[in-house]
Amino acid sequence: MKKENKLIVAAVVLPLLVGAFFSQTSSYKLNLMHFIVLTTLIVAYNMMLYLQRADWEYRRTVLQYSAMGFVTIGLIQGICQMRQTGQISQAFKLWLGAALAAVLLAGFLLLLKREGGVTENVILTVIFAGFLVRIFYVTLTFSLLFQNDITIFHPDCYGHLGYVYQIYAHGKLPDIDPTTAYEFYQPPLHYWISAIFLRFFNLLGLLPESNQNYDWEEILQVLPLIYSMITLVFIYKIAKQMKLSCEGCLTAVCFAGFLPYSIMMSGSLNNDPLAVMLLVMSIYFTFQWYEKPDMKGILIMAVCIGCAMMTKISTGLIAPAMAVMMLWRAWKDRKQWTVYLKQFFCFGLIAFPLGLWHSLYCYFRYRMPIGYAAFLGEDSLQFIGFHDKWSRFFDFDRAFEFLSVRMDYINDFADYNIPVTLIKYAVFGESRYYQASALTNILGTGIFWVTALLFLLMAAAFVIWVFFRDSRSILKVFLFIGAAVTLYSYLKFCIKYTHVCTMNVRYIIGAVYLGCLAVASALSCVQERLEQKSAAGGRIFKKFTTAVPVLYAVAVIVLMFGMEAVVH
Repeated sequence: MKKENKLIVAAVVLPLLVGAFFSQTSSYKLNLMHFIVLTTLIVAYNMMLYLQRADWEYRRTVLQYSAMGFVTIGLIQGICQMRQTGQISQAFKLWLGAALAAVLLAGFLLLLKREGGVTENVILTVIFAGFLVRIFYVTLTFSLLFQNDITIFHPDCYGHLGYVYQIYAHGKLPDIDPTTAYEFYQPPLHYWISAIFLRFFNLLGLLPESNQNYDWEEILQVLPLIYSMITLVFIYKIAKQMKLSCEGCLTAVCFAGFLPYSIMMSGSLNNDPLAVMLLVMSIYFTFQWYEKPDMKGILIMAVCIGCAMMTKISTGLIAPAMAVMMLWRAWKDRKQWTVYLKQFFCFGLIAFPLGLWHSLYCYFRYRMPIGYAAFLGEDSLQFIGFHDKWSRFFDFDRAFEFLSVRMDYINDFADYNIPVTLIKYAVFGESRYYQASALTNILGTGIFWVTALLFLLMAAAFVIWVFFRDSRSILKVFLFIGAAVTLYSYLKFCIKYTHVCTMNVRYIIGAVYLGCLAVASALSCVQERLEQKSAAGGRIFKKFTTAVPVLYAVAVIVLMFGMEAVVH
């Protein structure tokens, strides 16, 4: 099994262990008995590898990951202790943040020295660190905090959790007009999986008898945690499929995997995490099929994009890019056109019914328009429709005076500038914690401006990459079309639905990931050219493309630590 595929297994097992051992509702997330049992399991696995005389490289990696896990447990329990103590000075929090950053950087430098530079093991370790920071976030953050459109798990509620409840309780789609029930117009795959997951926990006797402390919502967070981890692995697999340098792969993983909203999405109880995972998997399997266009590959593609659209219909925006790549592959092998005709027929036979059946069902039964999205109305506190289109893009008045999203004019001021608000969502979501302490203020401000620069680099990368002649031409076309179609749809959505929440980065996160891959690809090409011209120049650029993404990832990890130190 490939090393990154072992991480996919870990991405499933670790969240399940978190759900089994960590308590969300108690003051301390891991009690002594659970800690002893978990430690025994980890030590036993390491001992088993030793007794089996497993490869030393693998045993060393397991020991390294085990140590990282124990450090994460220590941080979680330390945050719990700080919450109980309450009176922790701002200066002490700053020192703790600096100490954590120093430990993370020292560990990375030691790893680099041991590996002799950026290698696959280095990248996989960074991915595992991405797993742990997601576990840290989900474990410590109350399940209903920083969510979008979920309400609560209750028979009288709508929203995403109300949708899950209806399927959990009745075992079928809600028998109600989706246009009259908040969020019930969404395709049902996410809600089916969530309901089945709860029933499985109930079957094992692990589901609490009541949901008084929102225990069921906390258990449901295991699923987005799994989805988010798997997404991170597939971003790396895509970078490898694109044949990027190790530094390029590291860049893609750090920027896409440690974008603050990517971490916050790991606890999201709506349909976004599953939709994003299936979207990223669709991209990967499209690239894989292009290299080896067989029936098995195209069927996997069809299932991925079909299930993605059965989770969230907007994931179909990647379909034009997929179609271009498929047609170009068929044109290159046009003498075998009958083979491709069969493959495309099978693709359509699976993808279209999977992706569109719910939209067609709602259209014929309830006359709900295909692609329907609920409109909040002009009486909403978030309404910003009185700003003209010019202002939505180019008016920066008061845009930067507060770096978190401001949701309405009643309390203060509503953000309406699309580019700035997009960056605010990418860094802070809908939270306002960044001004709560000196640590989060300093780091949050820095990460905001670095992320703004990253978004500008995404646009520049698509232009720069075009001028490099290499074997990735069709990949350039795919990334450009995928990002352009998604961006166009997002901007159209923001202009049509004139409310603050429509500017959320979650509506364009797929394009953001494509942009991160474009940045990584452009940097890889620049690195290749510099190494051909000057060995010294290549080494300097390699160090730069290693340092910047890693510093970004470290800063985000410390920001998450600082956030949990102030959020209760």
